[in-house]
Amino acid sequence: MQSGYIALIGRPNAGKSTLLNQVLGLEHSIVSYKAQTTRDQIAGILTQDNIQIIFLDTPGVHQAKVGGINEYMISQVKYSLESAHLIWYLIDPHSALKHEQCVLTLIKLFSLPVFLLMNKIDKIHSEASKKNLLQFETELLKACHEEKINIIQKQHISGLTAQNTYQLIKKSLAWIPIAPFYYPDPQQLSDRPIKFFVQERIRKALFLLLGDELPYSCAIEIGTFREGKKPIFIQATIYVERQSQKGMVIGHQGLKIKMIGQSARQAIEDLLEEKVFLELQVKVSKNWTKSAVSLMKMGYGRPKKGDL
Repeated sequence: MQSGYIALIGRPNAGKSTLLNQVLGLEHSIVSYKAQTTRDQIAGILTQDNIQIIFLDTPGVHQAKVGGINEYMISQVKYSLESAHLIWYLIDPHSALKHEQCVLTLIKLFSLPVFLLMNKIDKIHSEASKKNLLQFETELLKACHEEKINIIQKQHISGLTAQNTYQLIKKSLAWIPIAPFYYPDPQQLSDRPIKFFVQERIRKALFLLLGDELPYSCAIEIGTFREGKKPIFIQATIYVERQSQKGMVIGHQGLKIKMIGQSARQAIEDLLEEKVFLELQVKVSKNWTKSAVSLMKMGYGRPKKGDL
């Protein structure tokens, strides 16, 4: 038996969650066009025959301010690296070395083998784009060498179209230890409870239907999850930071919250494969993204001292 952890690391919007969903064959992590959609480390479990790989999807690496939700997200990345046997480092081909430096700074703290994955290769078509990609890749590999980062595999992939993705698992097996399964049930797909994924479907609806900034100020709390009745009854609260944001979520005559509820309900029904009655309410929790107490209440535990 082989069993081990692979951490997916990269800048915001590098395509980590898309790749994980492709490898697992389902929407495990929420995906949107907006950066920093993922807030937590989320484990996706792939069990095939005598092999089990636990993929750790992580928030995008960025220069986080001390305290608040951003510090929490970076602490989740570091926690993943402490557990990993291998890193899949995803890069958007339109990034640049200066933007990737924060990722390199983090990776070099851990003596781990690294797969360097140029993602979104399906978007590279023109000769000029190919030339720019080659130059960027050369600069990045040189920087990794200077930082003594152990790049053992370099690959061009597309998490969206699955180009060159399935060879990654086969190539990764050399770094997955001989060990018993961490999760004995071969049907288990994640370490998270179902309520977490319900919450994430609601949060995705917010990302898709609200403006560019507002979803980052929203958190979801599942109050009631009653499976005994049909349809399943779910009550959830959307928390925002300011009264003006509450009005934006609700919308004129409640139109926006109705649209959010419809989108989220459909996604939750697809997840649970059952009919759902979803009740949403919106409350203000002032500056919750900067308050340690509020972060704990929302499920974002305070990072340990020295995590950054």
